[in-house]
Amino acid sequence: MNENIIIFKNDKIGDLIHAYNAIQNIINKNLNRQIIIFLSHYNSEMKFLFLNKNVKFHIITEKTNFFDKLKILYFFTITNIKKTYIFKPSNFLFLLPLFFYFKRIKFYGICVNNLNYYRPSLFLRKFLERFVINDRGTKKIRKSINDLHMNLTLNENKTNYNLASFKKKELGELKKEYYLIHFNKYKFSTLDWHLNDFFKIIEELENKTHKIFITNDINDEDTNSLIKKILANKNLQNITHFPNIKGENFFNLIGNAKLVISFHGMITSIAAVQNTKVLDLFNCDIKNKKDFYRYKNAFHEFKPKLNNYEFIIPKKNLDMSIKRIKNIINNGRKINY
Repeated sequence: MNENIIIFKNDKIGDLIHAYNAIQNIINKNLNRQIIIFLSHYNSEMKFLFLNKNVKFHIITEKTNFFDKLKILYFFTITNIKKTYIFKPSNFLFLLPLFFYFKRIKFYGICVNNLNYYRPSLFLRKFLERFVINDRGTKKIRKSINDLHMNLTLNENKTNYNLASFKKKELGELKKEYYLIHFNKYKFSTLDWHLNDFFKIIEELENKTHKIFITNDINDEDTNSLIKKILANKNLQNITHFPNIKGENFFNLIGNAKLVISFHGMITSIAAVQNTKVLDLFNCDIKNKKDFYRYKNAFHEFKPKLNNYEFIIPKKNLDMSIKRIKNIINNGRKINY
């Protein structure tokens, strides 16, 4: 294992999940080489996804501070590297192909085009062995970020690949008996929804055929206390709260659910990669044509292309949104019960 392969994915958990299949593809195609993955402090709790005897990890800051930049430069100076995948479009990381041109390392990167900038510059792209472009300025439907990651790891620019099959850690008698519903305080507040509205949704969905597990933002102790009080006052026997759950436990709780209902983001991505049915609450505030294209592009960039993934755009009118949620669950083409 004297030729190393480097992967940079030092960003948020949801971003790492979108690169899951591509990283697995790199690992599986290079079992005789050392794979070194640079993760951030945010997503390092998910490194269990890539545990393999030829995989090691380095933990750095998400925005690559001064000391981490020095560490990376020193690491590239002393390490025998065959390939480097830049899965986080960082300006500093795209300087590495220029700095280490003499070492003949093959660099692969996801580049970003927008109306007002290129990341990296067209000049720096000349030093990449291969790259794909995430065109955020286009008005056309663009490829998902998962497709872009996978295209970069394949020998040809094609998308007829099979998604990696993550083997779920079963939760015994809990498997497939519960809905998992997540309370995101900020996203609820953008619709002028609050904790009482969250419980109104839960009570509308509660029935005898399944349990409801609820989660909320980690380390929000005020909300944890309020949820505990509401559960006690309402005497809701079929509902279980999991405060501050994270990492592998949270991953498995999501993966073994019968259905996940959550605002668009990390949780819907974790559910999708485990082939769990998802009802994505895709919140957007469209005021003009520019907003429309921005939200449309964001949706297609991050929406998994799976046959068990439904979404609605929730409205501030809570009763109307609950009606739409229930209609999708009961009559939706992909996740109906």
